[in-house]
Amino acid sequence: MKTAVLINGFANNGSAEKKWDHIEDEVKDIMPFGTLYIHFSETDNHVSLMETLVNEYQVKNFISAGGDGSINNLINTLAQVTNYELTPFSIGAIGLGSSNDFLKPAKHKIRGIPVKIDFENKKQADLGIVEYQDSDTTQKQLFIVNASLGFTAQGNQLFNDNSNKIIHFLKPRSTNLCILWTIAQTLLNYKNIDLEITYDGNQITTSVTNLSIAKNPNVSGSFCFDVDPGTDSGCLGFYLAESFKRQQIPKLLYALYRKRFSKTKNCKTALVQSVEINSAKPVLLETDGEIIEASRFRFSVLPNALFVAD
Repeated sequence: MKTAVLINGFANNGSAEKKWDHIEDEVKDIMPFGTLYIHFSETDNHVSLMETLVNEYQVKNFISAGGDGSINNLINTLAQVTNYELTPFSIGAIGLGSSNDFLKPAKHKIRGIPVKIDFENKKQADLGIVEYQDSDTTQKQLFIVNASLGFTAQGNQLFNDNSNKIIHFLKPRSTNLCILWTIAQTLLNYKNIDLEITYDGNQITTSVTNLSIAKNPNVSGSFCFDVDPGTDSGCLGFYLAESFKRQQIPKLLYALYRKRFSKTKNCKTALVQSVEINSAKPVLLETDGEIIEASRFRFSVLPNALFVAD
């Protein structure tokens, strides 16, 4: 099967290109003869590129060399081009980004960089899907790591703000330090959001500090939920932290760091197949590092949607 490696050298504030140069030769030694290596940027026409790779070059194996946002872009562009017929395709990743949650826990590395590029040992994997209203149109967004509202979403919006001089300086030098600075800045002005949430038949109205809907329990850096929804379980992880005061949020983050979220007061954990969220006003939703804004969301699972390399 034809393989293409899509290299986003602009990931991690532009430092991804140097990481790729560091491991390029070893990757090419592993990849089969005839593999395509394509460098792209955010300004390129990704749909046109994907149409060419799928229809003209008959590529079936795609490797995203970048961060979680690059993988998100790959999956959603591939879905758009194939009308969500993803089962013939396999994806892998090379962690050139800042956090690389998709690759956690890191099983294989090349010169310290986590990779999933072994298509001989690929496995089927679910995808999460969120539907939301954009003007009068229903939009779909796939995710393979997680989606979140509240504190995490606001933090991700700041973390992805490359125009912020401190973010621009810290991110390529120390991901963990950049995450800590982002947390401190987000804490300064954070307010809980009132949401109506329905999950697997349960309906609640609550003050949300953070809500994550996940296929991968890793959040960012060393933070991780303690209940794993499983790659191919047909379920999503539902992780709700409600009614935390601002000064209590560090306790929540510490629980995530220690993998004790489900044992923490005011936290709910469940494995679900669908979630609906309604807000009186538009709120931020983060999906694999990408930001959406809407007031109504519906989450579900695409079971065994595609294959993922080992």
